Amino acid sequence: MILLKNVRLTYPSTSLTILNDVNIHIAEGEWVSLIGPSGSGKTSFLKIVSGLVECTEGVVHINGMNIKELSINKRHEFIRNYISTVYQQFRLLPQFTVVENVVLPLIPYIKQKKELENRALELIEKVGLSHRIHHFPYQLSGGEQQRVAIARALVSDPSILLCDEPTGNLDTKNRDSILDLLSQIHKTGKTILLATHDNVVAKRGDSVITFEDGAVYKGVMSP
Repeated sequence: MILLKNVRLTYPSTSLTILNDVNIHIAEGEWVSLIGPSGSGKTSFLKIVSGLVECTEGVVHINGMNIKELSINKRHEFIRNYISTVYQQFRLLPQFTVVENVVLPLIPYIKQKKELENRALELIEKVGLSHRIHHFPYQLSGGEQQRVAIARALVSDPSILLCDEPTGNLDTKNRDSILDLLSQIHKTGKTILLATHDNVVAKRGDSVITFEDGAVYKGVMSP
């Protein structure tokens, strides 16, 4: 599903090496927790997997495809079809309602408005917000906003869900609620990569990748 070989990421402007000789295999349907201190490379790793950042050296295979070999347009199409990201900052557009925020990613690609709306409404129901479809982001709690962001990430039916500190802005109750929702999504066969500083969150995964001084180490989560 996801394979990184000898991946190195260096920012030329600073000569700072963020990731060094990373070799990682993540199986289809696996939930992997990414842990490590701030600045250790977790977000950069997610950006490489998502195709937003190109590694300085090495190979990145997603679903058997070497994404570095794709043209910009083909890469964007590939990412749109297979990968979505959920962020710590919910990134909802304040001028749009819940249902409008959810359909936004696919508006340029699916012209049938009814098809889009039906897909969005189904996902909004799955995340437990059917009673909020016409509300604006400012009318929602933090946990509800994150649920909308998850529904939006799922609207393209991606194989891989990348989560960058998705519970970092939430209280314990909302954190656990979002984790339960991600667990339900995981059971449908989605591959999940989730970056976190929270050990409670990390333990929801099948395995863990630890980031430290540019290196990564993969292991099984302890009970």
